[in-house]
Amino acid sequence: MKRKHSSQIHILLDKIEVMSIMSCSGIFTGENMQANWRSYQKANMGFGLIAGVDNHSESNINIVHDPDVVDMPIQNSSNN
Repeated sequence: MKRKHSSQIHILLDKIEVMSIMSCSGIFTGENMQANWRSYQKANMGFGLIAGVDNHSESNINIVHDPDVVDMPIQNSSNN
């Protein structure tokens, strides 16, 4: 199976140029306040990433052994 590489993100806002957006990103201009802005995420990779043009991997077996009951304990605090 061939993976197509995704198109690059290009955002131009007046004088701000953004070439890449990652998880939990934000672009804020002017007078603003981002109150209680949080993000929680977890990722398991048994193989990783394949990058580049025409790079691929075939006939692999990948196993992720993740026996944890709770990976990211999150405590909600009301002090904000």
